[in-house]
Amino acid sequence: MNSKWYKLIVLSPFVLLAGCDDEKTVEVEVPIEVPVNVTVNPEHTLLTDPFLQLPTDNSVNVVWFTNFEGSSHQLTFGDTTTSNITTTKLNRMMEDASSSLGENNYDALTYRDVYRHEATATGLVQGERVNYYVTSMDDDGFEFISDSFTLAPAPEEGQAMKILLTSDHQSKKNVVANYQKVVETVGVPDAVLFAGDFVNVPDRASEWFDQVKENSPAFFPALQGHYQSYLPGFPYNGGEILQHAPLFGTIGNHEVMGRYLPEKEGYSLNGSFNDPQPAWYAEVAYEEVAETVNPDGDESVKAQWIADNSHNQQSFLDIFSFPDNGPAGEDYYAASFGDVFIISMNVSRIWRSWSVSGASKTKFVESIDTLDTPSEWGFGEFLFERFDAQSDQYAWLQDVMASDAFKQAKYKVVMAHQGVFGLGDNTVPVLAQPVMQVVTTDATESETIREFTFPLTPEQWSSEVAPLLEAASEIRYQYPRAEDVWLNDIEPLLIENNVDLVHIGHSHLWNRAQVEDLHYLESSNVGNSYGAYYVDSTAAYTTDVRASYSDFWEDVNSSAPRWDIEDYPPNGDPQDRVMSFPTLFSPMSAENENYPNLPFVTSNSLSVFSVLDTASGSVKSYVFDPSDLDSEVMLFDEFSLN
Repeated sequence: MNSKWYKLIVLSPFVLLAGCDDEKTVEVEVPIEVPVNVTVNPEHTLLTDPFLQLPTDNSVNVVWFTNFEGSSHQLTFGDTTTSNITTTKLNRMMEDASSSLGENNYDALTYRDVYRHEATATGLVQGERVNYYVTSMDDDGFEFISDSFTLAPAPEEGQAMKILLTSDHQSKKNVVANYQKVVETVGVPDAVLFAGDFVNVPDRASEWFDQVKENSPAFFPALQGHYQSYLPGFPYNGGEILQHAPLFGTIGNHEVMGRYLPEKEGYSLNGSFNDPQPAWYAEVAYEEVAETVNPDGDESVKAQWIADNSHNQQSFLDIFSFPDNGPAGEDYYAASFGDVFIISMNVSRIWRSWSVSGASKTKFVESIDTLDTPSEWGFGEFLFERFDAQSDQYAWLQDVMASDAFKQAKYKVVMAHQGVFGLGDNTVPVLAQPVMQVVTTDATESETIREFTFPLTPEQWSSEVAPLLEAASEIRYQYPRAEDVWLNDIEPLLIENNVDLVHIGHSHLWNRAQVEDLHYLESSNVGNSYGAYYVDSTAAYTTDVRASYSDFWEDVNSSAPRWDIEDYPPNGDPQDRVMSFPTLFSPMSAENENYPNLPFVTSNSLSVFSVLDTASGSVKSYVFDPSDLDSEVMLFDEFSLN
């Protein structure tokens, strides 16, 4: 326990006042300050500064986190103080042996106390900022008070804004520098559009709040500008952004956890993250155990079992507040913010490795050892949420685009996370529903292939798939390029409804394209990169991201391929979108002076950020070298949405 000194006021009756005419002794009460040693719980703290969510024309929500429940909490904004605070405990914030918290590490899976507090600042005036701070008192009566920041409601139409377009924080080494340079270059943005992959493992608390690991910053310290308090001596502190600017996010694959089975032997956070199964298969598995796990047939018990045995984004949605105006709650939503209409879609899927050896579950095969045990399968790179023309999300998107608010907006921006266009290796396979091939082989080595397109119903599984598994020699997954859901269903809808910009992440690159009047931008080279899926015709850029996936490409290029190269093009955008070149200069020339003008930035020594300037209708992209504290931040690309 720590100690603090507090002043105790003692009223003493034994003080002699000199100078009286009759020299009488007069007894009066005079305050005397006496130091008293008071014990304070040293482990109580504010886990974050306050940050802003859900702006309206006259209000904005303020959220902050503590590691104690507390006896009272307050938000003070302007001349107003409110104690109308909603406090909730996050029930899946954990650490394990893979966590990094300096001296406070964990040997086993451990739940952490994380409490979320949310208040609404009301009666605000558009265009006017007011100061605010928050206070939390623990059960011992000690107050924890944040610094003072500024808040404002949603801007009115016509108000000039600068909106940060970013994604893929993922505790990467350059993000702290990136967000600091944003503020130094354009000032505090008016909003943040974050296109997914906030952290690596969303149930790991330290990745959000207080991870202490060289070059692996937690999310909030980087975007609230106090990383150096966790890693003293680090050259950058991050950007004080979220305290002043509301964040709108979208679900990426790193917002999704896999099966939640903490009682299972060997359960770990990394293991759970890599262990999702489709919700439709969890329904199949549920039917097999329903009488045991839910003898009363309670629908809520069934729903929770299916969620726990498939995948979830519970921790991510517990941390943030987004509009709840879609059929799936906050999973996808729409919001107006000044001149910008924002649509956040959920088009994510699990990422799996490329190998086709059969030694493990990958995007293309199941492990040979588990062919008759689907509870051990990965089901390829399955989509977490449907967004095809027959889905609820598509119908909702149509309704949103039919609204007056959308039609009248000056700028229409869609956020999606992955694979909708681009040069990253993660854009291959395309966003098609996996086609599962159950392969059986007879005595003459002749193959028989039965195909099933996801999602499947329990009836299809039990009557058509399950009987084949005992004799299966291989489970393969195909992703037909012609069945790209985004290309076939979403892109035409966006073009038809005059969407200006699709902002994505995932491949840790900067690149962009234009299809008719629709602009695509990926600006996710904020912290690191894994290479561009691009073959330079001059041969100067020789990085080949396919080297680590050699067995797949060997198969594709063999005399009897199991996968058709037409479905998995090894160069450029898989749907032949033409990449746009930077309008001012190619930052890749800083990597190698021999590089030609390249339509992307893929670098671990450069960092990129992009800003939508609503005053001019332009999207500007900047680059700098984080290894050089004096590196000039340079504008290298600019295009107009007007």
